[in-house]
Amino acid sequence: MKKALVTGSSRGIGYAIAKKLSQNGCAVVITGRNINTLESVARELGENVIPMVWDASEFDKADERINKAADMLGGLDIVVNNAGIFAQRSEWDKNSLLNTTAKEWQDVINVNASAVFFTMQASVNYMLKHNIKGNILNITSVAGEEPVYGAYGGSKILATGLTRGWGKMFAPDGITINGIAPGPVATEMNNWHEGDSMKHDRIPYGRFATIDEIAELAMYLLDENAKMICGETVILDGAYSIR
Repeated sequence: MKKALVTGSSRGIGYAIAKKLSQNGCAVVITGRNINTLESVARELGENVIPMVWDASEFDKADERINKAADMLGGLDIVVNNAGIFAQRSEWDKNSLLNTTAKEWQDVINVNASAVFFTMQASVNYMLKHNIKGNILNITSVAGEEPVYGAYGGSKILATGLTRGWGKMFAPDGITINGIAPGPVATEMNNWHEGDSMKHDRIPYGRFATIDEIAELAMYLLDENAKMICGETVILDGAYSIR
């Protein structure tokens, strides 16, 4: 049985990936900030799903948390860096950009970039120590493929670059590191709620992506048959980012 950790997995994309991994026979640690929510999700997804409180902004605790997750699971083969936040202010508004504070900037960078780096660092250290030919998957964004205006886009470009660099660096060790860059996805984080229309006028395909579509792509990239895809970030956005 494969052992997996999915950060930020109490809802949205992380939830869908954790669910898909569990359905495919993996033992999974799910993380988030609210233990009650995590325990509810774990009960829903089954006995092989274990909740663990982890605020991704506490990236200095990544080593401790990775080792704790591995102890809970009896090993660690897969790590999905999914936890992420949006900027508090619009990044497409001049006034917002000109008034962004240092704290607002740093909060986004901490979760979307620093946490990715240090979680990868801790995961690779664990895999190398235990001779595990594992997989790391970073959920980034198409914002990392576009001009950068603020902290969110900057954090996603950094995460995409780290995926490319670390993918190349640790491929000789048998550790496969890739990413997925979603466009607009039907999640609460994108102000989409159950029952809302899936239509999206700015996406050439005409609608939001679903969390299940992201999870299906994640399962392929985490499969043994996809090992030759390494250091890549796959865009899933219905042609949204093509200009």
